[in-house]
Amino acid sequence: MNKIFGYLLICAGLLFVFFSLIGMYKVFAGGGSVVAVVQLADVQLNTQYGPVQMPMKGINAIANLGLFAVFMFFVLSAGSKLAGIGSGMLKNERIYDALAENPQALQNPDGVKKL
Repeated sequence: MNKIFGYLLICAGLLFVFFSLIGMYKVFAGGGSVVAVVQLADVQLNTQYGPVQMPMKGINAIANLGLFAVFMFFVLSAGSKLAGIGSGMLKNERIYDALAENPQALQNPDGVKKL
């Protein structure tokens, strides 16, 4: 049962990793669009020379790209953690199987190193 669950965790983790990498590639290299989370309105500053309109379009784009990158990094790290947990489960299962085949290996320290 642990083997099946370990392989499922590895597959799910790899899917998360590939999803985040492909999403990042599409946005940053392919020019894809991101969801507009931050939308700042244009600011009007009153100076001694009169009011000055400051457009926030560029700042909105940078903020949205930054938030997208942070979210994709979170998905990437979650996927790698899932794959690591699955790998650890498979490693433990392999050790248990090896000990079941050779139970006297625990009595001999050199036998444990060969497992």
